[in-house]
Parts: sequence; C-alpha cells; structure tokens
Amino acid sequence: FYIIDAVGIAQKIGLGGRINMIMQSAFFKLSEVIPVDLAIDKLKESVVKSYGKKGQKVVDMNNAAIDEGLKNNNGQWEASTTRIIEEGKSLYNMWLVHYAGVDENGIALYTARRNVKDENGNDIQIGTGYLGEPIYKTEEYDTTNFTTARNTNRKETGNIMPKVYGGFGADVKAYGVDFSIQFAYQAGGRIFDSSYQGFMDPGSTSYLGHTWHKDIAKAWSPTNTATDVPRMANEGLASQYANATSDRFLISSNYLSLNNITLGYTFPKAWTSKLGLSELRIYGAAENVALWSKRKGLDPRQGFTSSRNATYSPYRSISGGLRVSF
Repeated sequence: FYIIDAVGIAQKIGLGGRINMIMQSAFFKLSEVIPVDLAIDKLKESVVKSYGKKGQKVVDMNNAAIDEGLKNNNGQWEASTTRIIEEGKSLYNMWLVHYAGVDENGIALYTARRNVKDENGNDIQIGTGYLGEPIYKTEEYDTTNFTTARNTNRKETGNIMPKVYGGFGADVKAYGVDFSIQFAYQAGGRIFDSSYQGFMDPGSTSYLGHTWHKDIAKAWSPTNTATDVPRMANEGLASQYANATSDRFLISSNYLSLNNITLGYTFPKAWTSKLGLSELRIYGAAENVALWSKRKGLDPRQGFTSSRNATYSPYRSISGGLRVSF
C-alpha cells in the first residue's frame, strides 16, 4: 500500500483540511481504472462547476491539489514498508537505504540523492515531467541524516528469494546396523537479519537491558577507525541512526541443516530366538541436530524476507529406545 500526506498538502496549498481532490487524483493515478489524463481533465472540469462561483483563487487551489495528488513525494510514490510491490517484479523485492559505513567521527553514513548545482548555485534542469514540472540532474552523496537518505534514495534489492532449495540424505543397512541421515538446504538468496540489527544498538537508553552481538566490539573509536561499525553513543545523532533499517543488515540466506540422524542395531535372530523373541533392536535418534548459516545465530528458515529470534528455531531432541517383538 501507499502513503500520502494529504492533510499536509492541503494545508500547504491553503485548503485547510479539505483533501477530497488530492485523494481523488491519487486514486486515479494508482488505480488507472480510466486513463489518468482523462481522469484529471474530468476532475478539473468538476472543480470549475463546483467552485467557479467562489472565484478563480479557489479554482486554482483545487487544481493545485489535483496536481499535487499526482506527484506525491516529488513524483515518486512512497511505499510505507521496506518492500516495494510492482507489476512484473518479485513480491520479495525490498526497498532499502544504502549503508555507506561511518564518517571520520564514527557516525553512520547513508547514501542520499540531491540536485546538482551549476556554477551559479542553480539546479541543473535536464527535462520536463508529466505535469510540466522540471526534472533536475541529481547525484548521490553520503550523509549522516538517515531520514534524508530514506526520502530521496531508497534502492530496490531485487528478488531476495533463494535460487535453489531442497534436501538430501542416505539410508544404509548392513550386518544388522541401520543408519539414516537427512539434510535440508537453500542457496542463492538474501535475508534481512532483524535480530542482528537489534543486537547492534550503540547503547541508547531505549535499549537498556538488551544484549549486544560480539561485533559491537568492532565499533569505531579514536583507536579503531578502520571499521564500518558506528561508534557507541547513548544520545545525539551518533545514537539516533546507528542501526537504522538499511541494506547493512541484508545477509546471505544460504544454509545447511542436519535435520535427522538415526543409528540402530538389530540383533541376529540366532540370538533373539534363544530368548523367545522374534526381533530385538536398539537405536538412538537426534532431530534438528545442527544448522550452518552465514552468521552464527541466524536462522534463515524463520521467514522469506527477515529473520528474528523472537521466534524460536526448531528445538533439538535426542532420544533412544529398545524395540522388542515377541
């Protein structure tokens, strides 16, 4: 879904809380139930009919509301989550700010976008948009202001789903011994590690009582400047955006899991018959034995786009038994 600050736009134009024209133009822009050009023409005709008697100023304000509804966020519609859904693309396409490391003071940097200026300090225009609005030449730059980067330069990750997944195993029997083993795997994808994001908090008071990941020991300091981990801080800019949601926390979702091992031994019938038994088997089994992933503690099986350890991984169980048949 999408968001638009219709009330803010209306107040900026001078319409107070009247947002009907803004929302109508936004609806036709997104739904395309009829051609957008036709919809806008009809809306502006209705403005003249409804408000013409109140003066040209009122008509102009409502027409401006229609135009603004079409070009929310400078012409770029903003999805309200970290995923972007678009026709012809994957449902698992994330939309994230690019993390650019830290500055000379150890504060987190994010890649934003801005207009390029000429020698006189004016924006360089390179074209004209749908509504006649100027299109300017832009460039990327790194900033400590995460909000600016988020509003101007989020990037699509592409499909983060694994390319292959499956399982394999073996089942062997010989001389009364039976052994079976089963694995599962996936490869070629990425996942957002929400747990790691939380564990990399720089020490802000809102995280009091929380634990840290061992990587926090790599945080920037005056004696450790060759790092991309922001410095420790409990307030101010250094703390505010240190572990903000960005592609910093995207990681390979490849894994190999050892799901099951069973080992047993069936005693020879020559032995068991003397005891009046038709079969005697002893065995041991282990479930959810091990998981190997890109980062210790990361379980890519927890979700398609993100992993968070508020959800428990399958627990390991070890059992054994004796089966007797008479």
